[in-house]
Amino acid sequence: MNAISLQEINKMASETPEHFIIDAEAAYDKQIRTLADDICRHALERPITLISGPSGSGKTTTACRLEQILDAAGFETHTLSMDDYYADGSRNAQIVDQFGKPDYESPLRLDIDLLNTQLEQLARGEEVELPRFDFANQKQCKSGKMLRRRPHELIIMEGIHALNPEVTGTSHAIANRVYLSVRTRITNGDELLHPSLIRFARRLIRDNRTRGRNPEETLEMLSSISRGENLYIMPYKHLADYELDTFLSYELSVYRPLLLETVRQLAGEAPQEKGVGDLLRFMEGTVALDDAWVPEQSLVREFIGGSIFTS
Repeated sequence: MNAISLQEINKMASETPEHFIIDAEAAYDKQIRTLADDICRHALERPITLISGPSGSGKTTTACRLEQILDAAGFETHTLSMDDYYADGSRNAQIVDQFGKPDYESPLRLDIDLLNTQLEQLARGEEVELPRFDFANQKQCKSGKMLRRRPHELIIMEGIHALNPEVTGTSHAIANRVYLSVRTRITNGDELLHPSLIRFARRLIRDNRTRGRNPEETLEMLSSISRGENLYIMPYKHLADYELDTFLSYELSVYRPLLLETVRQLAGEAPQEKGVGDLLRFMEGTVALDDAWVPEQSLVREFIGGSIFTS
């Protein structure tokens, strides 16, 4: 587990903000390029790359940036989202958590048969019609988009259950398996900010901006999301061939002006074990950065907006 002190963050944010962001982006880009090099070396025997990670880990941006690099290397790449393989909501009515509420993290919500069938067909070079999931109506639809993987082309599949062999089946034998998450802890004296709270900060911004959820709703979902990670994601991360740390050392500085008042309000009502008070203390002690410095291809843009990859 990596660590960086709040004092280091504040020094760089105050003295060299542009270089602070450039250096952090370069470090993350290096991880992706190293992964891309290995995927290219094994393209014939492993044409599929499975990317898994918990909510808020930056799977979408990582997949899109990886696709860019592989395309430039001469391996045309197609990125698919596991979200499009959800089954109709009518099939999922009985999938609930321990409180009797819908268990949105369960892999049983996926159309596993269709997912496995299409991954195997794509690996063999057969043509498939990709699905599209209508979240508003909780219905799986045909997209009208046909895809055939030709020789020297690659497939990326990203989703929280991508490493679960019960979901992706025999495709593990022909796939590169990637696990990504925030792996760096911020320190302040004897205090540590758990990496999951960086992901929570990311979700607070994104949920309010794109998913119509207020901060209280995002906080309320935290227990369910954490339970789902422990049950459905963490048990399979040891299967990964590669692990990427999606933490960017400047991101808490960018989130401060966007989130400080929200986190302050939540900390007053959240149970101590959720860690919102910890996030508040670190955020209050962080030097703010203007998000105008953040490049449009940055993983941070997946959450704050302005990304070339996501809405």
